[in-house]
Amino acid sequence: MTLYIGVDGGGTKTEVLTFDAGTHALYVSRGDASNPSTVGWDNAVRTVDSLMQEGIKHLNGSTEHLAGVSLCMSGIDRPEQVESLKSVFARKYPHAKVEVANDGLAALTAGTRGASGVVVIAGTGSIAVGESWDGKTARAGGYGSLIGDEGGGFDIGRRGLMAAIQYAEGRGDKTVLWEVVAEVFAIHQAGEIIPKVYDSNHPVGTVASFARHVLEASASDDVAMGIVRYSTRQHVRMIASVRSQLKENVSNHVVLAGGLFTNTSVLRDSLVARLKIEFPLLSCAPVTNRPSAGAVLRAMRLVNSDLRTRDMASRDNASGQAQELIRAFEAALVHLDGATE
Repeated sequence: MTLYIGVDGGGTKTEVLTFDAGTHALYVSRGDASNPSTVGWDNAVRTVDSLMQEGIKHLNGSTEHLAGVSLCMSGIDRPEQVESLKSVFARKYPHAKVEVANDGLAALTAGTRGASGVVVIAGTGSIAVGESWDGKTARAGGYGSLIGDEGGGFDIGRRGLMAAIQYAEGRGDKTVLWEVVAEVFAIHQAGEIIPKVYDSNHPVGTVASFARHVLEASASDDVAMGIVRYSTRQHVRMIASVRSQLKENVSNHVVLAGGLFTNTSVLRDSLVARLKIEFPLLSCAPVTNRPSAGAVLRAMRLVNSDLRTRDMASRDNASGQAQELIRAFEAALVHLDGATE
């Protein structure tokens, strides 16, 4: 028995996908958030390890059967964090090859089927992550709500709320956003928004939740459209930054991930249109596979030397055995996603 595990460890939930290369069986285990910055190091390790054990047990395996695991984690960016988490799981699973990477790389690999490219993620926050043909990685953005996350849900929601308040107080441009704020938060005066945000259980999430209303209003409101255009400029700059860091040794694939791209077309269409003007050779599409599947592909790449980033693009240079492994996994994934729709 040979098992591969992909971990998509996020700030709100964790998904672990376990694949048996022999039987082609897949198992998905889900749990709480595993971002060490928000839940703490010990809780993050405990959550991920428990979900991995669940998958191994469900497929009737043991830790000795695990060949490779890719831990794609939010909140893990600094080299010392990567090495520390890698050493923890290397001790827990001594027979496996272990990778620790930014969670954006799971979405990227899922979107490119293991090849080179750049992913832009816009959820509550925002970040762009890229991987070159020779496996080097780079990132732009992703610095959190206090000093970054331009074009993410919190940023868009905050700008929308600010514009609404400024108009309500007679110091900003006319916008329908004030009417939306009044309805969504059940308020009548600008000052009443303060406890609705600051006294909420999760102020960042409360502000970010208003982003979808800004996007909806952009179809007929100039202020909201201005926020969309600002966000798009930030996304383009992040893509350009990542490509520059990788010395342009990267494919033309741009993958879009995160709820603001996948649950609505407003930001997606805006970015696609802007990229056609500034970078006409780039191809841009939303991710369709679950990020944990990308993490499994990365785990396979750890173990199989002929599944390098460049080879994953066409599969022409991969051995017959490696190609069969990928085909089997992708077929199992189609069956899994079809069964869970």
